[in-house]
Amino acid sequence: MYADYSPLEDDRNLVDVIKEFVDLVSRIGRLDVNNRKLSSLASDSDRLRQDIIASIKHIKTDTTFTMEKFHDEHADLLSNELLTKGAALLLDTKRSLSDLLANTESGFDEQHSKYREKITARVVENNSAASTLVQGWLSGDHRSLPRTILSHLDVTISFSLDKKTGKNYDIVRSASSATVVDPGAESNSAGALQFAYSFRIDPTELEFWNFRRNITELGIKDLMLPIGMKAPVSEKIKQKFRFGSHKDAEVNKEPEFVKADGYFLVSVTLQGGKTLALELSRNGSGSQDTDIFRIAYDIASLTEQNPDRATLPRIDYTSMEENNPATESDLLQIAEIKANSDIPKLRLLGAAVLSRSRTLQDPQLVGSRGKLVELRIHNEDVIIPSALQEGDYSSLFKFLGSIAQSYSPFVKKMQEKTPVKGELTLREELGGGQRKEYSVRVEELRTQLRETENGKSVALALGI
Repeated sequence: MYADYSPLEDDRNLVDVIKEFVDLVSRIGRLDVNNRKLSSLASDSDRLRQDIIASIKHIKTDTTFTMEKFHDEHADLLSNELLTKGAALLLDTKRSLSDLLANTESGFDEQHSKYREKITARVVENNSAASTLVQGWLSGDHRSLPRTILSHLDVTISFSLDKKTGKNYDIVRSASSATVVDPGAESNSAGALQFAYSFRIDPTELEFWNFRRNITELGIKDLMLPIGMKAPVSEKIKQKFRFGSHKDAEVNKEPEFVKADGYFLVSVTLQGGKTLALELSRNGSGSQDTDIFRIAYDIASLTEQNPDRATLPRIDYTSMEENNPATESDLLQIAEIKANSDIPKLRLLGAAVLSRSRTLQDPQLVGSRGKLVELRIHNEDVIIPSALQEGDYSSLFKFLGSIAQSYSPFVKKMQEKTPVKGELTLREELGGGQRKEYSVRVEELRTQLRETENGKSVALALGI
């Protein structure tokens, strides 16, 4: 509840959520500032190198000129046999000074390169730290993102057999936002930012997805899958021996099936909790040189108690005919195939895959075994990994500013409904007449954000 006991339009403790968000922005802002300082230091050190190298070369030139001038002025005496040792000494001195200055130049250049590498390594560490901070925050998107964004978030979990090893599954959880509208906004474009992000999940310790699986390992046996309407062998033989007009007579076709026991699960896609798509392949590679089944389910149909109202799965079958792929689409729409198919067992296959896929919907699993591999805005600006690797934080703060703007209506209402000026307060009913209060001083949040220019812009978007 708000501080005045009116209901909050969320079921989470938004005070703590906003505090965590502000802390995230503040820490990333400091990393960005540090990188700017390091970049300036690197540029200054490059200029210092140029100046020192130029000075050493100047000393080297001046020394050579001075010694050669001395030699030229006293050339007649130095050529005397009695003074040849002096001439040799002068030559050795010139050579030694030249070598000393050359060594000094190369030694300084080497030290500068090492110094430059350390600066670069520190920048890389900062960029990696920023990426890790965003990863930790987004892995808990169910508790970190505003409800207005979560309600428009389309989450897809995909499993595909690793093409390199063919042994385990490459698992990716992807999320993308539709246009988000602030609750109190008059314009449909207010606070809107399209973005998408993906986590790759380590399958090593996931019991089912850590190895290539056959259909029978799902507990489904003797499932017959349709491959189309085919002429019986006897009919094909008769057709060969027909003559004249009889040869063109229409061939009677019957539904043809293959047993799924020999097929492997090569890919699974669970989209938005609404559709489930499977791809089955005989050799487990999913390549176009083998038979492939693609089966799509409406997830609601897998839990429908009345079979007559449940949506039929869509089955597409692709085979190679004369080195060209040929596809039979939506086979269950053919009456003869539908009548001869074991629909309950087909749904049982979908339900078995669904139950194993849903283990990846556990937010804790994403946090513990997931790695953020991409974050992009407007379907083109890639923040992670490319922008951050290049040290460009502008698109990241644009993203964070949009998140802040989506939270601003709640911040505004908390400020209006909190009796203590300058605080954001929420209350929670614990039962038995007990309540708990959560609050934070607005100035405390401002102080964290005003440390950097990007932080100030986020504070403005947040409404503090």
